[in-house]
Amino acid sequence: MSSRPPESESIPTPLSWAKRAGAAPHIPGNPQEIIGNLRALLAAVAEDGAIDRPFTWPHADRSLPMRNAVHALGACGLVAREGRPARLVLTPEARRFLVSEDDLYLLAVLHANVRFVGEALAALGKGLTHPELNAVAAEEYGLPWNTLDQVRRRVYWFRAAELVDYWTNGLIVPTERGRQFLELVEPVDPDQLPHRRRAPSQAIELPPPPHSLALALSDADQAALRSRKRQVGYIAGGTRTEVLARLLDAAVPEIRRTDFLTFCAEEFDVLESSAEQTLGTLRSLGLLTQVGSDTFAATERTVDCLASGEPLDFIRLLHLHVALLGETLDALEGGTSSAALARLLADRYPETGLTREDVTRRLALFLETGLAERIGLAVRRTELGTALVRTLPLLARADSDGQEDTGGGAAEASRQGSSSPGDGAASPDHGRLAAEILAASVDSADYRRFERAIAAAFQALGVKAEHIGGPDRTDVVIELWQSPTDRRRVAVEAKTDGAGLLTGRDVEFWSLGKHRERHGAQSTVLIGPRFDARLTEEAEKEKVALLTASELANALLRHGRTPLAPHELTALVTYGEAESLALTWQAAERRQETLSLVLDTLWKSGNDPVDIEYTAGALNAGDIWRETKGTLETPLDQAEIEAALAFLEAPFVAGVVQREKGKHVVTAPPSLLAARLRALAAAIENRPAGKADARATPPPPVRPDAGSSARTPAPRQAPDDVPASLVRAWAKSRGRAVNPRGRLPEHLVREYKQAHGLE
Repeated sequence: MSSRPPESESIPTPLSWAKRAGAAPHIPGNPQEIIGNLRALLAAVAEDGAIDRPFTWPHADRSLPMRNAVHALGACGLVAREGRPARLVLTPEARRFLVSEDDLYLLAVLHANVRFVGEALAALGKGLTHPELNAVAAEEYGLPWNTLDQVRRRVYWFRAAELVDYWTNGLIVPTERGRQFLELVEPVDPDQLPHRRRAPSQAIELPPPPHSLALALSDADQAALRSRKRQVGYIAGGTRTEVLARLLDAAVPEIRRTDFLTFCAEEFDVLESSAEQTLGTLRSLGLLTQVGSDTFAATERTVDCLASGEPLDFIRLLHLHVALLGETLDALEGGTSSAALARLLADRYPETGLTREDVTRRLALFLETGLAERIGLAVRRTELGTALVRTLPLLARADSDGQEDTGGGAAEASRQGSSSPGDGAASPDHGRLAAEILAASVDSADYRRFERAIAAAFQALGVKAEHIGGPDRTDVVIELWQSPTDRRRVAVEAKTDGAGLLTGRDVEFWSLGKHRERHGAQSTVLIGPRFDARLTEEAEKEKVALLTASELANALLRHGRTPLAPHELTALVTYGEAESLALTWQAAERRQETLSLVLDTLWKSGNDPVDIEYTAGALNAGDIWRETKGTLETPLDQAEIEAALAFLEAPFVAGVVQREKGKHVVTAPPSLLAARLRALAAAIENRPAGKADARATPPPPVRPDAGSSARTPAPRQAPDDVPASLVRAWAKSRGRAVNPRGRLPEHLVREYKQAHGLE
């Protein structure tokens, strides 16, 4: 440790408060060890910057990937990445620290790159406790930490550099060395931070949008707002208006694919495959359009935005194509974190299901364009953002229920066109539970909160779940109904982590087997925020399924829109079954999409004067295929269409009737058929008490003895002929391969009859 303080002109210049990291670096060890451990890590990076090579902390028994060790540093100005493939390199400040071994210089580097370092030392005065210092961070500097973890990290670094003494009564008291350090650095004045500034007294005047964009905004109805894309997609250089302008300007008046890929790769130093992804994203966002066999051009609205040179116009344009963009800005009225914002949006718009990463990308756009500002760890809308959001059409909120609109006149107009509960939206409960899963997974101060959230999530998935917890016991046990004689029990282990990453040291795999045996479970699933490579390898060896909080939250939202049966959801918690679950869900969603598209096509034909004149509004499977082939990326096949027609033809739905030559006619508007299906659902949900339920299933029934005198009704005789469309639809619904045309196999017809009691 250097005893001589560095010269003030040699210490690094602090970044602006907004650009400094909120989290202090975390290095294992006590205050007497962490600086030495940091030197060992930096020396290892200097020797070999390979990201995935093993690294072992001093005095540790096991190694871990270098990327995980460096991850704990955060953005503290010591390590960076460069090149492709990326390698770790030391910053000039880190190299100087290694040479000088000057601890005060190290603390000056942390102060320059991390919020509330010098400020925390200055706030100590004659001494504060950890809770008191945490209160200063929240009240004075807008850093509302829910735990003492971040304050303790900073105090550890102070103690390591001998800037403070830690007294037995819990007081943290600056030393003479600490007071000398404060003379070298300049703490931020909290009165100059965004959360202390006054709002401007004059109203903000927005630049008007171009004419084409203004028309598009005024025409955006609820259907258009619901059809926007959730994921922005990859854009080389990042999702920033300045990057968009550079990319799109190259496509005026037009550009060939090869030229665009070359321009993008050279301009942003990316691979050609990344440039190809960028082209696809710009097309999906409606910013580029194809004008030739291999030629693309900026759309009319894009050209107008480029001509105006106004970043807000790109925000307006993106709002028309990106789900919940303006709605996210609307929700930023007060300072909030991305996690809290994700929960709020899940409450307001449960059918969309934005992840925390989705929200963060939207916030980055607002911060870049001045529509939002950082207040410590939180982000809030600026006056400019408030002025803009009042002019945007917003999606109707699921939680509005006549509440006062905070999004301005345009938002109010859009909410008057609110959709009905039957629009295919996920239940608000699923949205709230999904948000709670994400938040609880990183709440290390209350691990039981995560356990409760997991139990509630599985119950919402229609699975029996019991929250247990406690020493030598698993956290949750779930039971998945497979058949009348089969149940599958799974032991659920829940692990939280404040940094959002579980490592191999966080889990004792040897104990999971004991928990499984104790609760009579057939398998184990480990649920946490994220998992590092070493933990993943251990889980593979032990055949333990891994499920991230994000995956469980997404499953909740997806289940709210497209419910799966418990035997199908078994793959969610079973080792090695993730791919089969994805295929099952895709197939279920495809069936829903097919049903909607077939019904919509029949309804349009039944109301088209030309179709009525020539075909009486009747369509067969081939007609429907021709009408819909350009609607989906993968056109419907005949079997899918016939399966949808068979369902709509069933007496319980009676949505279509079959005419001669396999032609079908719609019998009622789609809205009425949706209401009929909701009524059927209500009848099932309101069945007489005492019936079996997915959340409270009885034990498997005992099979009667062979000598039982109970009589079995004789099955009905099979009809002379079974419609081929019904057999194909039945086989398709069970994942059976069946030819869309020609004679059906006799064994398939026989199985259909047996399944329906027809022989």
